[in-house]
Amino acid sequence: ALAFTLDALGKQARILNADAAPEHYLDFPGMDRIEIVPAVPPDLHADAVIVMECSDLSRTGVAGLEGHFIINIDHHAGNRMFGALNWFDESAAACGEMVFDVIRALGVPLTPEIATHIYLAILTDTGSFHHSNITPRTFDICRQTVEAGVNPAAMARRVFDSNSFGKLKLIGALLDQMRLQ
Repeated sequence: ALAFTLDALGKQARILNADAAPEHYLDFPGMDRIEIVPAVPPDLHADAVIVMECSDLSRTGVAGLEGHFIINIDHHAGNRMFGALNWFDESAAACGEMVFDVIRALGVPLTPEIATHIYLAILTDTGSFHHSNITPRTFDICRQTVEAGVNPAAMARRVFDSNSFGKLKLIGALLDQMRLQ
């Protein structure tokens, strides 16, 4: 969502991650923009690096971030406040709520692409709305994403009803070794 927001503001954004997204996420908008890297590429010349959902910088799995201006956005207890700028809000049910606030503060419209990623972040970060820190605000943000074009049922199916062949084999192997007493 932030990359699309920065695009809308005429900024250049790169998305770096240490690991590839699960296969069933690859059809979401912008997933082809993610660069899977073990370390910061030598050609990265960034004014700022935004790190989300990480209690400390090493959790990113991307080496070489230390030399950059880090913006740390997180809502989980135990954040080590490793950024040059730290935004920690334990009252947020999901980092997606915080990103939503940034998008609104910047005056960027909630496009279908941005709304999709906000909803996806909230859906997954709340354990499909199972966690106790969900508030009416959580659902209000989700309502706004639906008004922007998100289909909650389709999103839930894509995220939770998709099983790769490898995952099914793993489940089968585990069940085969299970003993009931």
